[in-house]
Amino acid sequence: MRGGGSNAGCRPDAVQHGQPEPMPGTECPTQRQLQQQAQQQQQPSQQPQPHHSDRAAIGDTVDVLAPPASHPQLSEWRRVWELASAAYFNRQHRVLWWRILHGCVMCGAFSAYIGRATMEQACCPYACCSSPNQPQTISHMFLECPMAATVIGWLCRLWQAVTGHLPDASVATILVASTSEGHCASDALLQTWHRLRLAVLHSIWTAARIAASSTHTSTQASQSSSQSHLASKLALKTIVSMIRHDWVKCLNPSMTLQAFRDLWCHHDALASIHTAHTGTEDKLELVVNLSDMVPVQLF
Repeated sequence: MRGGGSNAGCRPDAVQHGQPEPMPGTECPTQRQLQQQAQQQQQPSQQPQPHHSDRAAIGDTVDVLAPPASHPQLSEWRRVWELASAAYFNRQHRVLWWRILHGCVMCGAFSAYIGRATMEQACCPYACCSSPNQPQTISHMFLECPMAATVIGWLCRLWQAVTGHLPDASVATILVASTSEGHCASDALLQTWHRLRLAVLHSIWTAARIAASSTHTSTQASQSSSQSHLASKLALKTIVSMIRHDWVKCLNPSMTLQAFRDLWCHHDALASIHTAHTGTEDKLELVVNLSDMVPVQLF
């Protein structure tokens, strides 16, 4: 059977030594092929180089279990997430910030992305925007829209009156809060900044939801102006409420008077404490100076 047609591709010595015959239609490997296979097994396997887009994706990911020193960005984001769960935040403000950090705020563009709104409904509802078909993204709703930019600009000027530093109205500073808070001289001022920031963001978010649920009419320009006034009033009301709430904690007292001064009385820009003489005893009175600094003309 050495010269059979089924063994045409084999070396004769393969059959002589009792090696199995190849399947029909296949050929036995030559000596050179066997040497190449042995060399490939001895050499370490080299992984193919990833495409440039894959390398970019790998660079954007971090191992959360690795030590912070191996990934400098990890410690920065860990600080942001720990701050987002701080107990001193209003619960609604904390939930909104968590949604912003996750990128799942129910703005027009996100609603269209998950199939809950049409492309027309995904546009900004305010007529004051420069483009009539501007998608309402998270950054547009909170920063770029003229309605929001007015209130955010007031927030930055207010903080400049408190600390002398004018914050940058950017995504990193206002939405993510991932930049260095070098303008905060103490932990108390850092807490005040984030509480003011989230109060203003929640006011803008509330006004935007009201605008999205209302019917678009021919008076859309006046509607955008009224929504800007609404966001400003909500921001003022929320901030004044936070100041008075902490003042009540001082009277309980579950907060020291010095702690309240560190939070709200820096340069008397937000509030100040005065002593009122009422005959037999002196009484402390809270004066909220914020009422003299309104974001827009309310009337």
